[in-house]
Amino acid sequence: MRIIRLLLLLALAAGGGAQALAADAARGAVVARVRCGPCHYLDKPLKKVGPGLAGIYNRAPHIAGVPFERWDESALERWLSDPRKVKPNTRMFLPPLPARDREDIIVWLKSRDAAK
Repeated sequence: MRIIRLLLLLALAAGGGAQALAADAARGAVVARVRCGPCHYLDKPLKKVGPGLAGIYNRAPHIAGVPFERWDESALERWLSDPRKVKPNTRMFLPPLPARDREDIIVWLKSRDAAK
């Protein structure tokens, strides 16, 4: 958490306030590494504890029972907000992610998958 707070302070200082609060893919990469990395490969589609996150944006979910046609901003926001609300019997345990962290992770997933 200290790293995330430090990055946020640096972003605010460098970006001049409101612009720094816009979703930030670079910050999302850091948050994903800390919050998602222990259970998911971030750079390959292989399964770790959970499915790999490489190429996930706009891909159909590989999780049975997830009610989304594809992982887009709306689906990812709902899933990252509360995976057990979307799929009650999921094994994914996710401590609450602040809205800013969710936004940054989603922008990061979207930007890196769009670059391919």
